[in-house]
Amino acid sequence: MNETPLVRRSFIFLPGVGAATERRIWGSGIRDWGSFVEAERVAPLNPSRKKGCDDIIIETEERLRERDLTYLSRLFKGTDTWRLYDTLAEDAVFLDIETTGTRRTSPITVVGVYGKNGYDAAIRGKDLDGERISSMLEDTSMVITFNGGSFDLPMIEHQFPGSLPRIPHLDLRWLARRCGLTGGLKSIEVKMGISRPDDVKGMSGEDAVRLWRLFERRSNRNALKLLLKYNREDIVNLRPLTEMLVEESRRRLFE
Repeated sequence: MNETPLVRRSFIFLPGVGAATERRIWGSGIRDWGSFVEAERVAPLNPSRKKGCDDIIIETEERLRERDLTYLSRLFKGTDTWRLYDTLAEDAVFLDIETTGTRRTSPITVVGVYGKNGYDAAIRGKDLDGERISSMLEDTSMVITFNGGSFDLPMIEHQFPGSLPRIPHLDLRWLARRCGLTGGLKSIEVKMGISRPDDVKGMSGEDAVRLWRLFERRSNRNALKLLLKYNREDIVNLRPLTEMLVEESRRRLFE
């Protein structure tokens, strides 16, 4: 028997329901949206509040069936977006960018994505524009990044306005922190036992800038090739990291 998707077991998106109240709802025997709506009473909610929550759940169920990703992108706050992962994972895309600096105006040199169709990258001076980015993210259910909420997505939106779809975004940096893992992506990978090929192991964002300069100024194709491999490893490793963090978050949620 298939397990109920976590999103349908979640109540934390309801008005006034925090983590403690959600646990009380589960503790009262209400395990999913269906049993919530069917119940005459749900502790600790009063009848009028329960009726309002019923209406929200019914609408959310309908939006979920319709795959209304814009609605779902507003459903959970912050790191709670991970609760959508098991429902949206098949069409999720992992994303990472390379730039020449950290300012919003620092040119983006590479936008890379990885999903069910493999790795794809748009390169500055070749095919990197808003239309290409939108195409890369077409039919995507969720964007997953590491620190993308602070860096990657604002950079893309600033330089290519309107190119990002309004879909759920999961930032693994903050989910990792909630699971007790701090530091950058590479250090967290080491802690979680995720490895990289030797030729890109130990590389950093500064190396990515250096490689781009070599390609840009000297047309060094090997530098571009290594830069794209570095970008690919940044993204491909987000998948196992996501699986690990989601599993740990699920364990902590129900322990």
